[in-house]
Amino acid sequence: MQIHITFKHMDATEALKKHTEEKTAKLEKFANGPFNADWVLVVNAKEHAAELRVHGPNLDYFAHAKTSDMYVSIDEVVSKLETQLRRHKEIVKDHLHRKRD
Repeated sequence: MQIHITFKHMDATEALKKHTEEKTAKLEKFANGPFNADWVLVVNAKEHAAELRVHGPNLDYFAHAKTSDMYVSIDEVVSKLETQLRRHKEIVKDHLHRKRD
């Protein structure tokens, strides 16, 4: 897994990088192989936005969230993407175990 983090209109702090990497690591259990995670963290006035694009072989998903706290935005994005990846994994699993007549 490769993680790329882009900060816009804010300073890149080690705590924020570490939090982002820890949350992204939670998504590894849903992927069937290696994937890339591209984060974009943006601050506009009082709005903190986080965007995440996960892509790999047979995998391309995107989620974003805007709140008043960057850590909450990151948590919401991971939660949204976790739901999408869980659904993807179920579809793949059902497809593999489907009976062929």
